[in-house]
Amino acid sequence: MKKVLGCIFIITVFILSACSLSGQTASSEVVPTITATQTQPAATFTPIPTFTAIPTITPIPGTIVLDFAAQLCNAKWMNGVQKLASCPDANADHSAGYAIVIDPASEGLPAGTPILLTIPALNSYSALFLRYPALTIQAGDHFRATLQCQSASTNCDVSFGLDYYDSDGKYHSPLAMWDQNSGMAPAAVDYDLTALVGQNVDIVLALRPNNDTPQFDTGLWIAPQIFHLNP
Repeated sequence: MKKVLGCIFIITVFILSACSLSGQTASSEVVPTITATQTQPAATFTPIPTFTAIPTITPIPGTIVLDFAAQLCNAKWMNGVQKLASCPDANADHSAGYAIVIDPASEGLPAGTPILLTIPALNSYSALFLRYPALTIQAGDHFRATLQCQSASTNCDVSFGLDYYDSDGKYHSPLAMWDQNSGMAPAAVDYDLTALVGQNVDIVLALRPNNDTPQFDTGLWIAPQIFHLNP
């Protein structure tokens, strides 16, 4: 009988011990949490690119009498010493002076903006002159253009000139002149041609370098035109 009671006691102790160990294991499990020192990775954002507004040209109320860019090939080209071929082939020698209508996008201007690029002689000649066909000036006619050095040029220093030949073939220079260099803002000019009213004249666009590096003296005539202003 004592042996039976002893076995029962041992079995009971074993069962109680097993239960005690099982409870300890269950209570030792811990759910992981984010402590105060843990932080979520910072969100990163790709910056949205910004764009510079394209300058606009304010429409002018009136009638275009002469579009200098459109009529470039009808002008007589000169450099002060010799006559030049008008609108020569792109592969020709342009060292004696050159002019061309360029893409307005190259200067950040809206499509359709007429831009005349003029380059003076790179040799011993002094300037570039573009003599346009005869035109009778009327009351209300104005010369208008925006003048500047080409943006790609870093050492441009030029004078833009508005000259003319009278009906007798006499040359008058300058009728008006505007200086520009690479450090200056574009000049919007509006020149009243009242002094020439009634005269039949050949208007001349002239580009004269003001330094000894004519290869940098690339001048832009933006929307160069003679307008007859509406009354």
